Amino acid sequence: MRDEILEIEKNIWNSYHTNENFGLYVGLSGIIMFYDYLHAAFGEEEYENKLLTLIEKTNELIEKKINSYSICSGLAGYGLALLRLQNKSVEIEEDYFLTIDSLLIDQFKEHYKSGNFDFMHESMGIAMYFIERYKTTESKLILKILNDFSHYLVSGINGDFFSILMKSSETRNNYYSFGIAHGIASYANFLIYLKKNVSTLDLDITKALKVCVDHLQKNKKYDGISKQFFANVFLIEDKKFIPSRLSWCQGDLGVSNALFNAGVFLEKDDLINDSVLLMNNSSLINFEDSGVRDFGFCHGSAGIAVQFFLAGQKYGLNYEPAINRWLEKIKQQTSNFETFFYYDNSRESYHPEVNLLLGSAGLALTLLTVNKVIDAKWLEVFNLH
Repeated sequence: MRDEILEIEKNIWNSYHTNENFGLYVGLSGIIMFYDYLHAAFGEEEYENKLLTLIEKTNELIEKKINSYSICSGLAGYGLALLRLQNKSVEIEEDYFLTIDSLLIDQFKEHYKSGNFDFMHESMGIAMYFIERYKTTESKLILKILNDFSHYLVSGINGDFFSILMKSSETRNNYYSFGIAHGIASYANFLIYLKKNVSTLDLDITKALKVCVDHLQKNKKYDGISKQFFANVFLIEDKKFIPSRLSWCQGDLGVSNALFNAGVFLEKDDLINDSVLLMNNSSLINFEDSGVRDFGFCHGSAGIAVQFFLAGQKYGLNYEPAINRWLEKIKQQTSNFETFFYYDNSRESYHPEVNLLLGSAGLALTLLTVNKVIDAKWLEVFNLH
C-alpha cells in the first residue's frame, strides 16, 4: 500500500505549481490536509516541508484575492484545514485565525439570515470552521455567533423546511435533494455534529432532527434502476424523482450514516435498523448498477469504499468484501494507481484531477484509512461521522 501512496503523492505534488484554488474540497487546502496526514503516517521531513510550502502558497493566494468563502472552494475550508492540523510543530498565531474570523463572519451571517444553509457551498459548511474554532478556544464570541446561526437553522427546519431546502437550476427548475452533501440527510447529520461538538449551545435539536427524519422516511422508495431507496433529487414542477448514484454526495450510503446517528441521538432502534438495512443493501450493488464513472471521493469508487469502512466501524459489521471489491475497481480505474481521471458530466469527458473531492488526494486518504494507517476523523469535513 505504501508504494501506491508514494506514487499518488508524486502525482499530487506535480500539480502544486499550477494549482490556484485554495478550497478544502477542490483546492490547496485539501492537499494541505493530505500532506498533514501523510506526515503523521510516515513521519518523513519531506512531507512536513511540502506541507509548509503549501500553507505559504495558500496564504499568498488569499492575500491576493478571496473569491469564495465556502468549505468547498473558499476561506472556510482553508481555516478548517489549519485548525485540524495534526502536526503541532506548525504554529499558526491566534491573530491569524482572528483575521479569518473577521473575513468569514459577514458572509456567514448573510447566508444563514437569508436561509442559505447548503453544506458544501453555504452556511452549514462555513459553520464547520466556527465549530472547530470554538473547540480550540471556547470563545464566548464564537459561541454567540454559533447560537445565532443555530437558531436560524432550527427555526428554518421547524418552520418551512422546504423553503430552505429548495434550490433552483436551469435544467431542473425548482428541486430539493436527499443526500449527505446537499439534502435532507446533510441537515440531520450536521445538526447532530453541531450539538455533540458545541454542547453549551442554547439549542434543542430534537424537533428539527425529527422533521428531517420524517421527511426521509416519507420519501423512502426502492428504485429498480439504481437499486437504492433514496433518490438524488425531487423535481418539484415535474413531480419526478431522479435516482441516485451509489456515492458520497447522493444516495443511500450517506443517508444510512445520518439515520444511524439520528437513531443513536433520538434513542430510536428502528432508525438504526433502517440504516443498517440501507448499508447492507448498498453492499450488494454491483458496479454496473451503481452509476459510478470514476475513482473519486464525491461520486466515485473511493467515496464508496471509505463509507463502507466507516459503517463497519460504527455498526460493528463486516463490509470487507464490499470494500475489497471497490478497491479492486479503483485499481482498474486508475491503471494500477498511475492515472487519475474524473468524469465531468457536463462535458461528458474525463480530466486529470488531484483534489480531495474528485481526485487523487481523496483517493490517497481513502487508502490510508481503509488500511488503518490513519483514523477516519477527516471524514467529518465531508459531514460523515
